[in-house]
Amino acid sequence: MRTILGTIGSATCLAAVLALTASTTQARNLLTDPGFESGAPGQLNPIPIPGGVGGGWAVFNGATFSTAHPESGTYSLQASEGAASAWNFEAAYQVIGGVTAGQKYTATGKFMATTALSAYNPVFIQLDYLSASGTDIGTVETSPGHALAVQYGAPVVGTWYTATVTATAPAGAVYVAPYFAMMENGANPTAETIFWDTTTMTLVPEPSSLALVGLGLVSTLIWRRRQ
Repeated sequence: MRTILGTIGSATCLAAVLALTASTTQARNLLTDPGFESGAPGQLNPIPIPGGVGGGWAVFNGATFSTAHPESGTYSLQASEGAASAWNFEAAYQVIGGVTAGQKYTATGKFMATTALSAYNPVFIQLDYLSASGTDIGTVETSPGHALAVQYGAPVVGTWYTATVTATAPAGAVYVAPYFAMMENGANPTAETIFWDTTTMTLVPEPSSLALVGLGLVSTLIWRRRQ
């Protein structure tokens, strides 16, 4: 009986280790240069697919790597707009591969404003899921969009805040493109500047993997007590 319990316990322990390893892999930051410490974008916009997948940041519409206000390290991402600029989307983004339908990804970043922001806050994170050909397949989740001003009670100038979004990959998704962005919508009569830093992009662990880890730990304790 002890031999059988030992075999079951060993097998369950091994399964738990494998599940824990998978969970750790899922929690790994998938972004290249998440703190913008390279000092410059790694590739041109638009990012070519598949050649640019996993190749780091591209920027557009005036977003730039800056040493002015890093949250940590030397650089951060800066986006600035003139007074009442209408619907100008500034962002840094990259394309990440290995996506399959049903997977959940979470993107997180810290942002700070160095000027007062309008009631319709232009700071947000966006996740675009792409097909094998690089076509946007229509799943775009924004967090929390212009609601940031409401969520944080109008962000205090010079204070770092954390924004996050989680989105599930739809059928046909092969790539995911996280955007750390600013969208000036013309509502603010004065110029605006924000900074992004300390970004992450992780695959959310599946509940089954976490349950297997727990089962393995419990089985291990039972097995050891019976030795």
